[in-house]
Amino acid sequence: MLMINERKFRKVMRGMPSGVGRVMLRYVQRNFASESYRGSAWQPRRNQGNNRKPLLVDTGKLKASFKVREASWRVIRVGSDRQAASGNAHLAQLHNEGAQGVATVRTYTRRGRNGSVRVRSHRRHAHLPQRQFMPIPGTEPLPPELWAAIENFVSVELDKVFK
Repeated sequence: MLMINERKFRKVMRGMPSGVGRVMLRYVQRNFASESYRGSAWQPRRNQGNNRKPLLVDTGKLKASFKVREASWRVIRVGSDRQAASGNAHLAQLHNEGAQGVATVRTYTRRGRNGSVRVRSHRRHAHLPQRQFMPIPGTEPLPPELWAAIENFVSVELDKVFK
């Protein structure tokens, strides 16, 4: 006879969506650490010079901005916190999908040792190679290795109920 503990079952089921979100977050963090996505390495810097920092990690704010944004039985969303990424609302999306074209730089004040200089608005050609670290929503399915990690997590959690 198979018996389940109802209290354990409810606890596991309540925590399942946020746990799957944490699995997805670890997947994104591993891609940042390995500087690749699904086995394909990111394009290296054009001017390597003396720069030994990992790709996409200048201050670390972008990498640290990823959180589990929403976790319910209807949707699990992992993404970048726009405020934590220094106000660059779409910086993570631009790096993940790549960008090419003309961008408008708004007026700003450059501060230096010799005082402040106001820089007028101007246009700049931007070329950001795609350095994908997470699936693009709506265009591709979840990678098999992420599905395997999610299935493993769910299996381990359900084993807790049936022990």
